[in-house]
Amino acid sequence: MFRTALNFLLMLALAVTAGCGFQLRGEEVLPFKSAYVDAGPGSQLGAMLARQLAMRSKLAPSRDKAGIVIKIADESQKQSILALSSSGKVQQYRLTYMATISAIDRKGDVVLPPATLQEIRDYSYNEQTALAASAEEATLSGEMSQDMLM
Repeated sequence: MFRTALNFLLMLALAVTAGCGFQLRGEEVLPFKSAYVDAGPGSQLGAMLARQLAMRSKLAPSRDKAGIVIKIADESQKQSILALSSSGKVQQYRLTYMATISAIDRKGDVVLPPATLQEIRDYSYNEQTALAASAEEATLSGEMSQDMLM
């Protein structure tokens, strides 16, 4: 009896999910044949974008062989104090990661006007676990760059 009811509920859940039009997000089709990433040295976002384009065989080896040029400018990351304890010690930090991105095609026409992307993450800080907080900050920084690409 219990097994029959469980099977019925499972089938009902599948029918509802299928009926609502739910489907997994597939791979995004990129509207260009190749792209060149123009980013400053040490640009975390530029390196990740180039890696993603290379995985899809869309990364151009040079600027003049690219269908479009994606420019990443004004990339910055800052840390600010979000909360203090009653004794004046830091309890939370806020990480802000910003970058301006634009794209032009081979003819020099603007495909994407300059747009500023921003990701914000908050994390707790305890001076007794400062090493762990440092590792968490590095992890959050990588996640923020990855989220900008999505």
